Amino acid sequence: MELKIGLLYLGLHNQLVNKFGVNRIITNKELFCKLGKHYIIPKSLRYIVLKEMEELKLVKKETRDSIKILECSIDLNKESDVNKLYRMAGLY
Repeated sequence: MELKIGLLYLGLHNQLVNKFGVNRIITNKELFCKLGKHYIIPKSLRYIVLKEMEELKLVKKETRDSIKILECSIDLNKESDVNKLYRMAGLY
């Protein structure tokens, strides 16, 4: 099994799910705030991160100013999923 989603994207998605919930619609500003404060992503690159998260099917653009948080098959809060990640990395 190969991880098709970067671990940092999973971490960001997990934080969004924990704060807002799955299938919730949030503003771009809320996502960009998280990117700036926790991930130190420069303003000029935040739309690129949003586009990549859309391509990875972690979020979906709803309107010009809002996105929907989608469900992901990997849940970093579940120990079984974390163990899978360790095995995939060859650390377990």
